[in-house]
Amino acid sequence: MGLAVYNSITLDIRFPPCCYKKLLSPPIVPCDQNAPVGIGSVTIDDLCQVMPELAHGLKELLSYEGNVEEDFYSTFQVFQEEFGVIKCYNLKPGGDKIPVTNQNRKEYVQLYVDFLLNKSIYKQFAAFYCGFHSVCASYALMLLRPEEVEILVCGSPELDMHALQKHTQYDGYQKTDVTIRNFWEVVLEFPLELQKKLLHFATGSDRVPVGGMADLNFKISKSEASTNWLPVAHTCFNQLCLPPYKTKKELKEKLTIGISNAEGFGLE
Repeated sequence: MGLAVYNSITLDIRFPPCCYKKLLSPPIVPCDQNAPVGIGSVTIDDLCQVMPELAHGLKELLSYEGNVEEDFYSTFQVFQEEFGVIKCYNLKPGGDKIPVTNQNRKEYVQLYVDFLLNKSIYKQFAAFYCGFHSVCASYALMLLRPEEVEILVCGSPELDMHALQKHTQYDGYQKTDVTIRNFWEVVLEFPLELQKKLLHFATGSDRVPVGGMADLNFKISKSEASTNWLPVAHTCFNQLCLPPYKTKKELKEKLTIGISNAEGFGLE
């Protein structure tokens, strides 16, 4: 992932937002190799994006109006399955002997969330953190928010097809050709879902690089294939090969079929 950011390559991956928060904790690798890294300030809202059912249960615990200690009979000890083995962990010293009550349930929930998103995965995430920053070590990261780091990695979900039209290159076509004019009329009339499918079909990702559409270097090439054929894409080059369809109706039909029934090398 660090190499992708370094080389301005957009990745078709989705990490929960708290992952980027943890990547910036701290934003620069500390000189002391024993200093903790990748430990973010996490909340139950962060857990919602990773374990929604568990987060919902913890929220129910926080809002429960009855006697928590008697009805839930829980302690500051949690259980977790690791490679088929159930292990128990104390959320605080002596946690197995401390009951969860109406008075301390907020502390219990916060310690549980911190355990799940920080402590239980510390070793693995610390390696991820160090690997990322070994390539992307930069004081500029200190200026970024977690959501901005996500855009660096995954690109922006905002599509501006007019900008794509403006920066598109042509091979075998002129932008004034009937086929190209019909193409852009069709694309600009597409709903957002089909516009994303077109972008994914041609580039391998439905998101825009942090530099905008201009950074895609999108190219439409003239295909000498029969107009009975569907369009073809070369995602490594962000290139769409378009046969010279004679009518707008035919182009729309073939393009819609092509982008709606394509499988590439994206990550699922």
